[in-house]
Amino acid sequence: MKIAIYGYGNLGRGVELAIRQNPDMQPVGVFSRRDPQSVHTLTGLPVFAADRVLEFEDQIDVLVICGGSATDLPVMTPMLAAHFNVVDSFDTHADIPNHFARVDKAARESGHTALISAGWDPGMFSLNRLYASA
Repeated sequence: MKIAIYGYGNLGRGVELAIRQNPDMQPVGVFSRRDPQSVHTLTGLPVFAADRVLEFEDQIDVLVICGGSATDLPVMTPMLAAHFNVVDSFDTHADIPNHFARVDKAARESGHTALISAGWDPGMFSLNRLYASA
């Protein structure tokens, strides 16, 4: 499976290392809003300007979107789900239904698959909150 990373902060670096742990995954590269020349990946993956991502449509099986839930993912995920199978880690709990609706619409219309809110929260942190509230 050919995987690309969209966004290269802490989460993007974690995804980069996780890809190395899975022999059935082949990293394509990182797409960043920063100047690609200024981004140095942990494993030597190539870095491309984020606005070039559509040039790679036929080279990416899954695009892991590593942006922030407050402002990045609400825009990025629906836009990119129109062109790629995507995974994001959206964690603004109150807005998950709205985010789901926007991403689901884009993915269905384009025939892609989208997995949203994957990761620690919701997930392990949500379980922690449940235990603390019980």
